[in-house]
Amino acid sequence: MLLLIATSLEVRAQYSSCSNFGHFDLFIDIIPPAALGAKILVDSAGTFPLSADTGNIVVPADFGDFAGGPHKTDDPGWVVNTGGLSPGESLWFRALGALRFWDPTLEAWMGPVNGERLRYFGAIPIEVFLRNDPVELAFYEQGTIWSNAGIEGPVESPIDQAAPDGSIHTHLDFCVEAADGDCSLSGIGHTGNPSTGAYLIELQLFSDAGAGEKYRSSRPIQVLLNNGLTGEQCGTAIDALIQPTNVDSSEALPGAGVLIMTGY
Repeated sequence: MLLLIATSLEVRAQYSSCSNFGHFDLFIDIIPPAALGAKILVDSAGTFPLSADTGNIVVPADFGDFAGGPHKTDDPGWVVNTGGLSPGESLWFRALGALRFWDPTLEAWMGPVNGERLRYFGAIPIEVFLRNDPVELAFYEQGTIWSNAGIEGPVESPIDQAAPDGSIHTHLDFCVEAADGDCSLSGIGHTGNPSTGAYLIELQLFSDAGAGEKYRSSRPIQVLLNNGLTGEQCGTAIDALIQPTNVDSSEALPGAGVLIMTGY
């Protein structure tokens, strides 16, 4: 337990401020590999901080990819090591919750202030692609949308299919849009002017392998996407998620032992 607390403190210090995170991946372990009843574990090495409220990981990233423009990014990417899945099995994401926004002036997490939305563009399921129904294709092509009201579009979408060696490495696009923007339009400049701040979504990883659920779904993941905050401002937004409230800072942190207590 003492080792876990020390590691948590080190990770917390790492994210006390943040700037451009660059191109990076989330590493996913299937334990035991490709086996019935195996767990999907995200960031088992403890690279990212944990939410003080839930013990789930918080993954910070930045909008502003060179190719995608100021309000898009394809980070984080997803990596399943060789042998993790059986060949041809698919890794999916499941959208959870509603969009949250960090207001840098109020220094508080809340609903998006001006009707902003965040989209994540999953792959099109194979069976949908083969049916080639224009309405069904358009439903997936618009992406999964988080807003203050909840989720629109496909709640579940594929991330990628495992290669013949059972591995996956892929990057999909996140995009934030103003109330009058539309991330589903190709090219740069269709997103409007979404408010400067951080945007937070929650998702879960699972596989569609087998007639039932071959693998146990992952714990929820919170992805924090920085839209124009300075390093210090972004660090404050992360800190508000990973620092426990109303707890003496000298005491053991409740998130440090969450994985042990839950048995996941």
